[in-house]
Amino acid sequence: MTYDDIRRCADLSVRRGCGFALIAVVTAMVGFSSEPWIAVRSGAVFVLIAAVVLFWKGWHARKRNYRHTEVWLMIEDAPALPRERLQGMIGGALADAYFDHARLAAYVALALSGISLLVGGPHQ
Repeated sequence: MTYDDIRRCADLSVRRGCGFALIAVVTAMVGFSSEPWIAVRSGAVFVLIAAVVLFWKGWHARKRNYRHTEVWLMIEDAPALPRERLQGMIGGALADAYFDHARLAAYVALALSGISLLVGGPHQ
């Protein structure tokens, strides 16, 4: 198993979690679909919350015990390296994946905020 394989596993793990979060956000937006301005603004807020959570998880990823991660479970043939080295490799790969996805979520939140300005507010 190479470092690139660990990075792919970390990316897959974070994407899986983001996919579930996306399902929740889209479901909430569909629930508010009778009022499009509320749907888009709530989507922007929920995606922004997801970005903050991803950033926070990325901030703490290097310190989290690598054996308590999904990436460790995904590795089929664990490399015979010292624990400190595995901690650095898995923690670093997870931190990079979390930060990349946090950045993408922030861009999506910004785009949804821009769309909400175009949709406007309540029309009386």
